[in-house]
Amino acid sequence: MKKKLLAYSIGALCFGAIAYPAWKMIAEKLAYDKAYQEQLDLIVRGIEIHRWKTRADIIGWKINVSIPDDIEYEEWDEDYEIPRVLFKARKYGAPYFDLYSMGIDGKDVKLVATREDFGANILPLGYFTGPNRSPDGRYIISTSSDKGYGCTLYDIKKRKGHIFSSGRCYVESWIDDGKFAIINDGDGKAYLTLESKEIKYIKDIYGHEFEDANSKFFLVKDGTKAISNIYKHNDFVNSIQGNGEQITYDMPGFKKPERGNYLSDECKYGGTFGVNSSLFTCSYDSNKVYYNVYESNNPNNIVGKSLGFRVIELGKWAIQDGEIYRIVNNSEDTPLSKIKYKYNFGDEYQFTVYDDLYLPISAQKAFEGIDISDYFPELPSKEKYQDSWVKQLY
Repeated sequence: MKKKLLAYSIGALCFGAIAYPAWKMIAEKLAYDKAYQEQLDLIVRGIEIHRWKTRADIIGWKINVSIPDDIEYEEWDEDYEIPRVLFKARKYGAPYFDLYSMGIDGKDVKLVATREDFGANILPLGYFTGPNRSPDGRYIISTSSDKGYGCTLYDIKKRKGHIFSSGRCYVESWIDDGKFAIINDGDGKAYLTLESKEIKYIKDIYGHEFEDANSKFFLVKDGTKAISNIYKHNDFVNSIQGNGEQITYDMPGFKKPERGNYLSDECKYGGTFGVNSSLFTCSYDSNKVYYNVYESNNPNNIVGKSLGFRVIELGKWAIQDGEIYRIVNNSEDTPLSKIKYKYNFGDEYQFTVYDDLYLPISAQKAFEGIDISDYFPELPSKEKYQDSWVKQLY
């Protein structure tokens, strides 16, 4: 696959006067090469000369992100090859943050919502209360602030936000590819119908004992099963057949409840999916970077490890705390084994990158065959690494 960095073909140079000035392409290429070498020199100097020790011996690599002055809005149903993440940013001195999206490579930045569009300030107060995008790409649910905390549903298609609940909130699970969501706010768990913005609380549908019996609902097996850890033992729980501290339901409708132990201890309060709904991790902890990975169709079975909390590609790529983690293949000609890509917006912007990953459902099958490394800076070969070391020594 063609590299996604800067392509400088003979044809592009020949027609540069029409499409893009050739001199500008050459200037950008030289600037990129200079920045690349400076970053490589910094890494080599830190490892070999200053003997830096980083958490889990992971090397940081800066990814420069540019927000265009004439930025375009994102269309909710656009096609993409690689996953996208949401981030909020504002120039220093500006009163409000706007919400943007970009590819995980830091390219193709689009505007998702201004503060006016969103109808409130985006104000997550924890890891799971930040913007969460629906699987179909159209909606975002996030804790917000406008004369107090609230929960905002933002429609990317209509570019309009709606505060549907007071207090902080988070999404427990998406249902039917994002037509519905199970959310949790200050008043309890609820169904939210995204198109109509109608909210129905679980306790009003199934009763207070049902509400009290269940903690977070975690949907597995393509949304056909819901699993919840028992929150409170009551008459409803005692009426269910089986043993164990978890309840499984057929979905939709929370039918045929059975008790058992369907998730590992670290996952008893549910898991978090990455790019798709097949692989998940559990028990986010900002102080750790390695996680067990489980498979939705057999949710008690560990299928691998992930460097980073939300899986992009099993055993290779993940995201945590707004940074991309990569485990390098042993076959690659580079002395680096683990990379952490850190987004850099320059000195103009305050920003926060969220871990929420989005890739259109229609693109997920093709994504399995994509080499993600094609979209990121080429890793230094052993020879280039050695040349940088020698140059700095002498």
